[in-house]
Amino acid sequence: MKKVFALLLSLALLLGAVASADGIGTAESPVKVTILEKDVLPSEEDVQLMIDAIEKGMAEEGNYVEIEYLEAPAGKYVDVVPLALRTGQFVADIVYFQNGVELELAQEGMLADLTEYVNNSTHVKSLYKDYNWSRLEKYPYLLWLCPPFTYAPNMRTDILDQLDCKDTFLAEPTVENFHTLLKEIKDKGLATYPLTTDNNKLRLDGFMNQAFGISGSIMKVDGKYVFAEVTEGTKAKLTFLHQLYEEELFDPEFITNTWDVMEQRYYEGISTIISARVGATTKIHDDKMVATHGPSATLTILPPLKGVAQAYAAVDITREPRGFAIMEDSPVKDAAFAIFEFICSPKGREIDLLGILDKHYTKDETGKITTTDRWPEWWNRFFETTDNLQPASLKEELYSAPVLKSVDMSIEYYAEDTYATLTPDYLITQKDAMNNIYNEYYVDFITGERDIETEWDTFVAEWNENGGDEFAEYLAELFE
Repeated sequence: MKKVFALLLSLALLLGAVASADGIGTAESPVKVTILEKDVLPSEEDVQLMIDAIEKGMAEEGNYVEIEYLEAPAGKYVDVVPLALRTGQFVADIVYFQNGVELELAQEGMLADLTEYVNNSTHVKSLYKDYNWSRLEKYPYLLWLCPPFTYAPNMRTDILDQLDCKDTFLAEPTVENFHTLLKEIKDKGLATYPLTTDNNKLRLDGFMNQAFGISGSIMKVDGKYVFAEVTEGTKAKLTFLHQLYEEELFDPEFITNTWDVMEQRYYEGISTIISARVGATTKIHDDKMVATHGPSATLTILPPLKGVAQAYAAVDITREPRGFAIMEDSPVKDAAFAIFEFICSPKGREIDLLGILDKHYTKDETGKITTTDRWPEWWNRFFETTDNLQPASLKEELYSAPVLKSVDMSIEYYAEDTYATLTPDYLITQKDAMNNIYNEYYVDFITGERDIETEWDTFVAEWNENGGDEFAEYLAELFE
């Protein structure tokens, strides 16, 4: 009898801690929620102040939580975190993932389905775009609210203004006119290698693919579904990049550049054009460029190249490219999602985007917000979207014209990808092997180590022998 009474008492206490009549938890017993996020250190002062602000804001709405950020396991985040979670060496309620490392965890049922949470929400749902809804339907495990995950090229406005071809290119950004743009930059001594990148193919794909007829990750060619890597469009794109490489218009260190080296070459003027993710990353580049070279060096966002089609690289609608998951075995899922609901509210967006009141921004007696000199130190720990931030005019004060333009252009030149999340596991392994083949030929074709005209068919044959032919049947089943 005592055991039964103790069990009932424990259950009552647990229920009391999880939910009150008005919301989550109570003032006396807030619900503890643990969060693991890449690059967010629990010891940082800003993180602790952000936690306090969120907890206070939620409490004012009748939801009482105690947020604890966790220190990530030692090692490379994307490698060690999934393993630590799978083996039970690490426990968290909310976990941030990127690069698809959570796929196996989702397949194993370790991530909570967020569909009902989103559908029953108010603020989270208000921030959803069409592509978010498509992703939720197909892969309901990650929450990520930001502009389309698109790369767009940008360059210093003061350099662009010196080019005779400026107006022609902006009016008709064809492949040919882009070549003219790069050549004029080189000929006028405005850069050593006008175009640079790192070993991230998405940067160049982001504004080149559609012009060469590469409409998606998977395409139907002559009645057969194939990956874009082996299409004639990819051959044409690599041929163009080889031309740029030969004419020293494209950074010869592109394959060994890390992202920070690429950016440094950009800021120093060795190169004048890079392709960056719209929104937050563009903001970083614009801020640093202006700080280094003055206001006239603010960035111009370049349109995608125009050819067979014109759009930035197609956006995957099968799943969020990164985001926050709630672990299926978390006993506090409702409280965890309540944090997201608050962060997506006007009050939450203010904290996430502006930082700490009286440190990163101030408010006058009318509620008008002014950022301080320390605001550039702040970065959002949750979502990039500026929707729901009040007042709307604040966006102009917070973000420069190039940042807003990059987001607007990502919507204007939006295209949906044709893509499939590969299962079972052996197909993922096989595709990785095929990607390695492409990566090898990709570099050699651009540098001229292999002649693309004489060895393209060899590459395609090797690709098909290592899985391309097998995938054709699998892809047909998925899309037909």
